[in-house]
Amino acid sequence: MTANVPMPGLDRLLVACEKYPVRAEIRKPWGGAPTAGELVLGQPFDPMLAAFYSRLGGLHLYLELFMEPCVEQVNGILLENVDGSGWPEPFRSLLVFGRQEALAYCYATVPSLANVQGFQPVVEIDPYEDVYALPVASNVDRFFDAYARYLELIYETPEFRDDSDARPTFPNGVPEIIAKDRTLMGMLVEGRFDSLMFQPELQTEETHTYLRNWVEKLRAASLNVG
Repeated sequence: MTANVPMPGLDRLLVACEKYPVRAEIRKPWGGAPTAGELVLGQPFDPMLAAFYSRLGGLHLYLELFMEPCVEQVNGILLENVDGSGWPEPFRSLLVFGRQEALAYCYATVPSLANVQGFQPVVEIDPYEDVYALPVASNVDRFFDAYARYLELIYETPEFRDDSDARPTFPNGVPEIIAKDRTLMGMLVEGRFDSLMFQPELQTEETHTYLRNWVEKLRAASLNVG
């Protein structure tokens, strides 16, 4: 199944890494990486993540995205999830696969929300104070597509390209990109992510308000998506 999973979003991201001045390090694949459906920390491994690791051993975009390496004798997936073992549920059942370099924000799949093909949506986890998750993509390849569009926005917009301080953050600053994922928006409307976003007993009112505003920004942006 892994070999047959198309990854146009990953292809778009790799093209962006070549086209723009992004310092990218790509590792060679390792045959020992988890396969689709294999249990990793008790959770089925996402088929699209498995497809990614069948092509690449890891991806590092300097000062931006860090996809954990899965190369011989260094299984970054397992190492990255060590910190998450102390999170409360439902966050402990997420599978972290990447992060923002030098920050604690990380990206994870949601096994409990897998579709009939086994593809899992992606969330960004903020573990700093109140643990919560922001929905980012309906599957791993849509996550790659969104990040590619983010790089395109930065390097095709002069004020962002020439001034790093003016650049929006990903995903918070680019709801118009995230809202292009219609499947994700449908899941949001259905409340599929509510248990990951809204945990009143764990969150301050400020965090709760921020998350509500994030959902409203996505809904407003989705109205302008062609």
